[in-house]
Amino acid sequence: MTPTLALEFVEVEVAPALAVQMSGQCAADPASISEAMRQKFQALFAFIARHHLVPNGPPRAIYTAYDPAGLSFLVAVPVTAGPAAAVEDPLVLVDTLPETKAYRFTHHGPYANLPRTYNQITAFLKEKGWLRTDADWARYMPMWEEYLTDPEKTPPAQLMTYIYLPSGAALRPADR
Repeated sequence: MTPTLALEFVEVEVAPALAVQMSGQCAADPASISEAMRQKFQALFAFIARHHLVPNGPPRAIYTAYDPAGLSFLVAVPVTAGPAAAVEDPLVLVDTLPETKAYRFTHHGPYANLPRTYNQITAFLKEKGWLRTDADWARYMPMWEEYLTDPEKTPPAQLMTYIYLPSGAALRPADR
């Protein structure tokens, strides 16, 4: 079993945040996820620039569904205020991300190493009795990642990502 001693985790209150959002889907392999996220964030930041919006927090990738065949997600960027005019892009949603309690795990380093951190989180959840099989991950949707450092300005080894799992009723011992 993967040791979880180095896993950084804390329970936090996540405040609500107005965010510009865009949904996406892709295959479940790391290369597809990376490319889909890159494209969606690029489109979202272009929308933010066109509308002169001011980001107000780290970008998020919110995972809404996962299975071995594919992944559904939202990319979101908190903003200080929405656009002055109606949103012309049917793929963009401006809405409030809800307040919630969550467990926050910290990943240090390149995005390519995120699977290693997720393996540690899986081991941690199994040790706590909150996860019996990988299928139990569905109980933690939506979960999300926050990207605290800019990958265009930060060396890969210095990137930092928070991974959030809801800590409410979903986090109880797995049904036996």
